[in-house]
Amino acid sequence: MELRASVTSFAFDQAEFDLLRRKLGEGVLDPEASRLPEPPEPLAEPPVDLRPSAPEAAQVRKRLTAKGNEALAAGRAAVLVLNGGMATRFGGGAKGVVSVVPSRPKVSFLAIKLAEIAQRSAQLDAAIPVVLMHSFATETASESHLREIQWAGVTPSCRFSFSQSIMPRVLPDGTPLQSLQEAADRPDATLYAAPGHGDTLSRLRESGVLGQLVDRGVEHILVSNVDNVGASLDPFIFGAHLEAVEAGAATSVEVVRRESGDAGGCVARLPGSGMPAIIEGFRLPGGVDLTDYPHFNTNTLWLSTASLHRDIELTWFAVRKTIPWPERSGTDGIALPRAEKGKLDVIQFERLIGQITEFVPSAYLEVDRGTRFLPIKARENLTAAAPALEQFARRVGLI
Repeated sequence: MELRASVTSFAFDQAEFDLLRRKLGEGVLDPEASRLPEPPEPLAEPPVDLRPSAPEAAQVRKRLTAKGNEALAAGRAAVLVLNGGMATRFGGGAKGVVSVVPSRPKVSFLAIKLAEIAQRSAQLDAAIPVVLMHSFATETASESHLREIQWAGVTPSCRFSFSQSIMPRVLPDGTPLQSLQEAADRPDATLYAAPGHGDTLSRLRESGVLGQLVDRGVEHILVSNVDNVGASLDPFIFGAHLEAVEAGAATSVEVVRRESGDAGGCVARLPGSGMPAIIEGFRLPGGVDLTDYPHFNTNTLWLSTASLHRDIELTWFAVRKTIPWPERSGTDGIALPRAEKGKLDVIQFERLIGQITEFVPSAYLEVDRGTRFLPIKARENLTAAAPALEQFARRVGLI
């Protein structure tokens, strides 16, 4: 299947797509098939407590901060910001470029994330590479914004970027939307999807960026979502990751204490192997009580570059979405599945970066939720978060 000319610059694995369509038709990718056969066991050992309230917090902070600063000054770390996805939750625009301080139009999520790294680099007189992962839906707007803000002060030699691959969306029976008669009038972001943040691992390597970082001496990469400005390059947390690596871990995952109303997955021991891992909510068996698992994943990870050179076979999941689609009974005899009038039920194939914890030894670091985990998933959340975002912008010198 040939993609539209407008998206052919993005990586696309035709053989993988054909295999996924076949598996979808065979029911292998049915959501129920993705569930674990039994509830996972809670962690035997609690995460390393890095909250200010932790016992001996002051002494631990001093030691780990010194360790982290030394490694940062030596150029051993880089930052990767997940700036991909489908640009749908913020009114159809790339989230990273959205202005988050009403009085300062250029103060965006990206600007705050980048300015923090530029500030840290200046303080330590260190070269800290920054990598941005875009998608076909966010690349153009993001690159334009980056030129406008001049990467918020990040040194040109430390600027890196690549884009996610692309996957066509399909009907529940595997029919590509692109093949439907009405597709000619549909935008790219309707017909195609970015295949989840699990795509980061392979695209980082295939784009050549991983090799460039390693050549510079980078041994560890902090990965975080563009909207979580709290996930800064904190030498204290970095120091804790370094100690975890010295103890045998390849990845460190930042987790927070679960609160009432949190519906995310959990950190638990996988059935069978007993390996501590991130387990998403949709993979848990029915009836699981999440209060049995007191911590959950923030999608902020510290990755050892040594663990990223091989292909990690993350699981593909069939994610159901509802999209706008012209109202008609079907195309070429194909009955179109509709949740409601003017809407269409579709499938997009995704992988999750947190599943790396099923393949490499991982440590879990409990961080302060109020300062380190501040995700903003919808535009309406900006108002409530405005004071905190303005504070972050001031801290990094943007105001």
